[in-house]
Amino acid sequence: MRNNEDRLGARQASESDAPKMPNPMDYVTPTEFIELPSKGQYYPEGHPLRNKETVEIRFMTAKDEDILTSRALLKKGVALDRLINNLVVEQGVDASSMLIGDRNAVVIAARASAYGHIYKTTAACPSCTEKSKHSFNLLEPTVYDGSEHEDYDITHREDGLYDITLPYSKIVVTARQLIGTDETKIVQRLQRKTSKKEEIETTVTDQMLAYIVAVNHYPDQRAIKHVVHNLIAKETRYLRNAYAAITPDLKITGDFECPSCGHEQELEVPFGADFFWPDR
Repeated sequence: MRNNEDRLGARQASESDAPKMPNPMDYVTPTEFIELPSKGQYYPEGHPLRNKETVEIRFMTAKDEDILTSRALLKKGVALDRLINNLVVEQGVDASSMLIGDRNAVVIAARASAYGHIYKTTAACPSCTEKSKHSFNLLEPTVYDGSEHEDYDITHREDGLYDITLPYSKIVVTARQLIGTDETKIVQRLQRKTSKKEEIETTVTDQMLAYIVAVNHYPDQRAIKHVVHNLIAKETRYLRNAYAAITPDLKITGDFECPSCGHEQELEVPFGADFFWPDR
């Protein structure tokens, strides 16, 4: 019989000579550490993020995309909660207990790692309202820790709450930091009003009612609603700006130039429905 090695001119490679492929089951989703705007300073004792400046999160996967397209979760307004819970590596961290700014940091980092750091979206010109396409860099955020509020009459209490004295009425508004549970309730309330086709959206007052816990040290909800609904616009603006000054957050801004009227200014990124579903 003819020798196959002689016929082929070389010894046939055996199975043992073939390169070994890594076991797919050994693959681990990569992670990254992101900076928390709060630096963990506003969480109560015992919270897993207390005094932590960073948090470890996984990169997004196809399963995470399933969450973002789940009609059931979107309808309930809990899709972001479920996504954040899936992404955060630290044990015991519940998205519903995270500060809003820290949640924003997780979501922005997840989007950047999943679809790239350039976010292309439609922005409305603040001057002429004309809409046009603009690009924003998600890797150049402005991180604010909530400590610069000298321009407002604010007292940070030992219990973690804030007393904000309004300049004209002299009403003392006691406020707290909003967490994920509050954001979910606001979104759900907005969805209910949208489904009922109510003409007036009350997002501004809904948010104020969420973070105000007392007025002139009266915690009664009727008193709080009365004040919120009857304050003059100048004072509600002061209150909103004061609250923004005590709130740690992460924002993405970029230079904006309107192609229609030429208006130029720095613009905060408008996070629309295309944030997690860019053109590909």
